[in-house]
Amino acid sequence: MATKIYKLNQKKNSAVFQLASNGGKMVVTYTFKDGNMFLPNTPARCTLRDEFYQLLLEDSPLFKNGIIKLERVIDENGKKVEAKAPKKEIVDDVTSPEQAIEYVFSHYGVVVKNGKQAVKIAAQKGVEFPNLTEK
Repeated sequence: MATKIYKLNQKKNSAVFQLASNGGKMVVTYTFKDGNMFLPNTPARCTLRDEFYQLLLEDSPLFKNGIIKLERVIDENGKKVEAKAPKKEIVDDVTSPEQAIEYVFSHYGVVVKNGKQAVKIAAQKGVEFPNLTEK
């Protein structure tokens, strides 16, 4: 299993975040430390070795909104691996703003008023509508 190092994209010395999984049955605490808010390029960091904790963090709004970023991936042999951005999901069958609005509501429970808002919400969730004719 690869080790992933995450950095806090805020000028803080340290921070603690708690994320719930399994419908709130399990709460995971993430501690970011060793940052220096007065020195440039010294963010607080958190190192994770467990895939479950990594996936939970990467699926959180903290990660999706850029508050936390993946800085480095180290494989089992200790070699640095290039950190890859998460893949986007392509939804080809959405071709109209109405379908985009319905997709966002049915998949995420978010009510939007127009196609532009639907595209924005979908992008935050890692979804693209390449065949959408007008927004």
